[in-house]
Amino acid sequence: MIKSTQNETAQLPDIIKVGELEFPKRKVWVKTYGCQMNYHDTERIVSHLSELNFSLTEDKDEAELLIFNTCAIRDLANQKFYSHLGAAKHQKFNKNNKEVKVAAGGCIAQTESKDLLQKYAQLDFTFGTDVIDNIGDLVYRAYAGDKKFAVTSWDRAENYSIETKITHNSPQAFVNIIKGCDKFCSYCIVPFTRGREKSRSVSEITNDVARLVKYNGVQEVTLLGQNVNSFGKKNGESLAQLIMSLEEIEGLELIRYTTSHPYDISDELIEAHAKSKKLANHLHLPVQSGSNSVLHRMLRQYSIEHYLERITSLRKANPNISLSTDIIAGFPNETAQEHKDTLRLLDAAQFDFIYSYNFSARKGTKAARMNDILTNDIRGERLREIQAHQMKIQEKVRSEMVGKTYRVLVEGSGNMKGVKKWKGRTSCFRIVHFEPELQDQDYMWHWVDLKITSATALSAQGEIVRDHGRKQQKIQ
Repeated sequence: MIKSTQNETAQLPDIIKVGELEFPKRKVWVKTYGCQMNYHDTERIVSHLSELNFSLTEDKDEAELLIFNTCAIRDLANQKFYSHLGAAKHQKFNKNNKEVKVAAGGCIAQTESKDLLQKYAQLDFTFGTDVIDNIGDLVYRAYAGDKKFAVTSWDRAENYSIETKITHNSPQAFVNIIKGCDKFCSYCIVPFTRGREKSRSVSEITNDVARLVKYNGVQEVTLLGQNVNSFGKKNGESLAQLIMSLEEIEGLELIRYTTSHPYDISDELIEAHAKSKKLANHLHLPVQSGSNSVLHRMLRQYSIEHYLERITSLRKANPNISLSTDIIAGFPNETAQEHKDTLRLLDAAQFDFIYSYNFSARKGTKAARMNDILTNDIRGERLREIQAHQMKIQEKVRSEMVGKTYRVLVEGSGNMKGVKKWKGRTSCFRIVHFEPELQDQDYMWHWVDLKITSATALSAQGEIVRDHGRKQQKIQ
């Protein structure tokens, strides 16, 4: 979560002159939908806008610029965006009676820019996923008087090179290593909203992360990509090579990566899960369905047998690894038997947790053009059955945590039934809650060893074994 601070505003000059325009201190409010990639993009947007004297605010009513960073993957995120954008027609002046600019970016804007500009009078401009780093130029155009414009062009360069931007003070950072996807699964809009695959180089990313560790105090990185396992293929490099390069960075404690495609889980990558001391004990590996016939219609390029062989090899390489997945319920014309195949897969795979959704057609995809006999009621019933089935598995899997000790990075605190508790996430991506030894003790961003005292399908409780404190401070 990207949050604003008063210090950010205080550090800005009263006025910045850019070209022919003067930019006084202004506030920008950003609503982000969807995946980690979008949150990473939002950080880049906020960082670039600081050069035009904008600082982030969580109070929409004081902002002079509203930006919606959209997601096109699932219908729910779409509908939320359309509703929020519609409400923005009442927010063209803020509580200080200053005019408000409204922009929409991200995946929906990439494919629907012209329609959005025509339908929503309050929308000043739109921008696609490949022009995030030009947001300063686009905002400049808006304040120079340009109206109702869209920029959705693709970066035609063969090389992909960026510097990670972070606007927070936490020791966690998202680092984009590859963009786009070449898979063209029949249900997925990503190749149309994010373009074809392009990877950064291992050396650039390693230097980038080393800089974040040294100067920003980052200790945990999540490597991002629509298909992160394809990283480096066109450059003669690999994700495994990148992981082992990052392994050498002093002060970096934990490496995660997402999202993966089962087709591209190589033996080399599995070996990295065995060799790396910093690679997290967790892998999110979307399977989507437990039926080979459904996977064939999805154009997923692997079989259930291949998937199960890969996760067996992963568990052999790292017995402590936890696995999670995505499931789509009710893919077009899914039969009762195909649905049962998914339930059987859950039994065979013993996932730590799943993200599960009803199928929703994305305009422009092959699946959207399929003649479909399934009703929403059938889809809903199957989704509920999948989720209930997984909860039983999850409860059993999580119960094995009890009595074991895990190291967590503490991310926050809250009240649970009137009791203050802190929470942290394990290397295997499980949230653990614990009570402080002293009520006023601050554990934020501490590394803490916790012994698990109880666990349910959704959470775990622990007690402090050792507080390691903050392991590293950034260089000022």
